[in-house]
Amino acid sequence: MHEEDRTNYAYWKRPWHKWIVFAAALIQLWPLWQNIREYHSISNMGILSASEWTTYALQKNWQCALNGFLFTMLLGCFLIGFFVRTQRESNLANGLLLLLLSLAWGAAGIVLHLLSSPGKALQWSFILLIGLGGAVYSLSSYRKNH
Repeated sequence: MHEEDRTNYAYWKRPWHKWIVFAAALIQLWPLWQNIREYHSISNMGILSASEWTTYALQKNWQCALNGFLFTMLLGCFLIGFFVRTQRESNLANGLLLLLLSLAWGAAGIVLHLLSSPGKALQWSFILLIGLGGAVYSLSSYRKNH
């Protein structure tokens, strides 16, 4: 890579964009914490029947998984934008982040039983495919620029 490529490359279109992404990541922590707190509170009260609890737990698992996924994705994007200095580094970092997030999302779907609801399974599958597609695209772009 030429030295001028390192100095001319900018991950962010505007310098303040990275702070918007960082703030969006931090904002995801609030609903995640609220969902976990509510889940434990309802669990301790024992006011739901078995079928109501199953539906409620699935919904809270989905919300927590989504908040955690968004937090991790946005924080990863912020860190990548902060550290990469070339388009090639960016492609590699983005591809690896999306691959790791996709693997984690796949595991979360199984562990948290997100696939037990047809609607959630479809949404979960869509997010998984988007992540894997993005990873393949970024990593192939990285290999092309070799």
